Amino acid sequence: MLSKKIFFLMLLLNIIVHSKEIGLYENQGIKVPLDLEFTNEYNQVKSLKDILNNKPTIVTINYFNCPSICSPLLYATAEVIEKVGLKPAEDFNIITLSIEKDDTYLHAKETKDKIFRTFKNKVQTNAWSFLTTKNQENIDLFTDSIGFKYEKRIKDGVVDYLHPAALVVLTPTGRISRYLNGIRYLPFDLKLALLEASDEKTRPTIAKTLLYCFAYDAESKKYIFKAEKIVGGFIFACVLIFFLYLVRTGRKKENQKK
Repeated sequence: MLSKKIFFLMLLLNIIVHSKEIGLYENQGIKVPLDLEFTNEYNQVKSLKDILNNKPTIVTINYFNCPSICSPLLYATAEVIEKVGLKPAEDFNIITLSIEKDDTYLHAKETKDKIFRTFKNKVQTNAWSFLTTKNQENIDLFTDSIGFKYEKRIKDGVVDYLHPAALVVLTPTGRISRYLNGIRYLPFDLKLALLEASDEKTRPTIAKTLLYCFAYDAESKKYIFKAEKIVGGFIFACVLIFFLYLVRTGRKKENQKK
């Protein structure tokens, strides 16, 4: 009787321990291994470096027969990238990597076709790469680098995965810039994340202004308006204008005395 209790206690403990491992553990600033190679939806083997192509890149981790959150996440990603006000392929890229090594480029192409049919505006096909690989080590190296912890389960011969849902934004050189959790994303949050990630490249003035006015809040995983910066800037501008006014009127009085 005692041995059965110990067995079930150990089983429960094992479930708890493994459940804690599943999730997203943020590794901001870490550089992902860009030399890893994957097969895209056109059966072409490419390195992550080639796919990033020196542009900010959105990453999603999924598998192509996922019965739960993968499809909503991918459709939500497709929806939000049309609203960010930036051009896919020109301003940023997207990568979806399958964690199922039995997924093939045909599964990837089928999924991509479904996603691309939802776009209201034309999106360049090279903007979004759907990747697979038979190399489990490459999958693990990449998912570990971004802190993506998942668990494979097989029940009645059916393979399933427990995994988190999020977008990960990489800089042009492959460093992890931001995480956006969940399966719904605000266009403004994603736009600022991409602009912030592109800091390794020259940005237009409007982008710098936006990033001055908003800051990323690590707790809520959103960008928040920094009112104190605006108020502080306004007060500084008023003081500067008043100072210049005093200097100018002072000079006028001196000239009048002369």
